[in-house]
Amino acid sequence: MIFTHGAFNVVIQNSKVLMVKRRDLPLWDLPGGKIENYETPQQAAIREMHEETGYHVEIFYEYGQYFDNQRKDCQHLFFSQIVDGNAVNETAESRQLRWFSINRLPLNMVPNRRKQIRDALLSR
Repeated sequence: MIFTHGAFNVVIQNSKVLMVKRRDLPLWDLPGGKIENYETPQQAAIREMHEETGYHVEIFYEYGQYFDNQRKDCQHLFFSQIVDGNAVNETAESRQLRWFSINRLPLNMVPNRRKQIRDALLSR
């Protein structure tokens, strides 16, 4: 069975998590996306973060791999920290960039992100 693979970043600062509003769907998501054939999951997470937010990140660790057998998809989740760059509010892939309180996440989020953010907090 062939799976698609994605890599996503959880960045938490001052009890807030960084999220982007997607262009293809009106949903909030973690910065990240598809892993290209030539990339490791870590490389994809770093690249996608910069493309979607303007920030450069350092990855601390991978805290989870989430499999969706029905969609044949695997998502690699990384606990990351911003080390450089400037916020870009709108890109080719995202409409908006926002910090949300971890206690007040948006209602219109990509499915499973709430659990993945909770798992990131528990992994610290």
